[in-house]
Amino acid sequence: MAVPVDVIPRRPTLLFIVVLSLLFILMSLSSRTRYLGETRTMFERTVMTIFSPVPRAVNWIGQSASDMYHGYLDMRHSVDENVQLHQKVIQLTTENLKLRQSEGDLKRLRGLLGYSEQFTMPTTMAQAVMLDTSSRFKSIIIDRGSSAGIQVNDAVANASGLIGRVILTTKDLSKVQLITDSNAAVGVLIERTRRQGVLRGDGGAGAQLLDIPSLADVQPGDNVQTAGIDGIYPKGIPVGTIVKAEKGQELFKNIAVRPSVDFSGIEEVIILHTRKIPGEVVRYTP
Repeated sequence: MAVPVDVIPRRPTLLFIVVLSLLFILMSLSSRTRYLGETRTMFERTVMTIFSPVPRAVNWIGQSASDMYHGYLDMRHSVDENVQLHQKVIQLTTENLKLRQSEGDLKRLRGLLGYSEQFTMPTTMAQAVMLDTSSRFKSIIIDRGSSAGIQVNDAVANASGLIGRVILTTKDLSKVQLITDSNAAVGVLIERTRRQGVLRGDGGAGAQLLDIPSLADVQPGDNVQTAGIDGIYPKGIPVGTIVKAEKGQELFKNIAVRPSVDFSGIEEVIILHTRKIPGEVVRYTP
């Protein structure tokens, strides 16, 4: 079959025209997608729109990681600061307690020194190191002994009143019998009436005032002090307060005395080096 001669040369020309037309259309569309003052094409804007969340996500992740890291550092700093403040509070509390204790000790020592100056006989200050009020024998141990001049029958007191007497000494320690012990006896007098009697411990926390006649004037609230007639305790030391005075079955009153000293809270004491009466003087008979 024969091909027309004029058809063959037209194909390249038609293809070229089509290509040029497409390029023109693309250029026209590309130029129409530009807005006033806009330098980006629609293709560029499409690509940027599609991939714009990526930098935002990367920035958010980086910012979050940075915030978490700095938050962790701040938390560690706060924890360390809190621990340091807690330790500082403990230290200041301990120092405050020590200062309060020192202030209390100073007040007691000043009161004790002031009280000791009232006595004309030599005195020694000591610290109670052991208190025994639970057994039958009521006593305390003090941290001064024979090396400090402590002797048996030295009187022991504090700013509140009479505590007892020394019954045993070693080089560095002494044992003191309390006036509440059932074997303890003290020559006393009622301050208001000057009536004399004998105070004997009841074995508990109190004492009994003996040898006071039934007709004697004795009232609850009367103060009792040492009479200075027993050869051991000097005169005028507070002993206690009468809490009960009743007529007894015999010729004497039944009198209960509350000691001036709180024996459960004894700390510092004064040892009174009283002048001892020689045995030969006591036993001498003309």
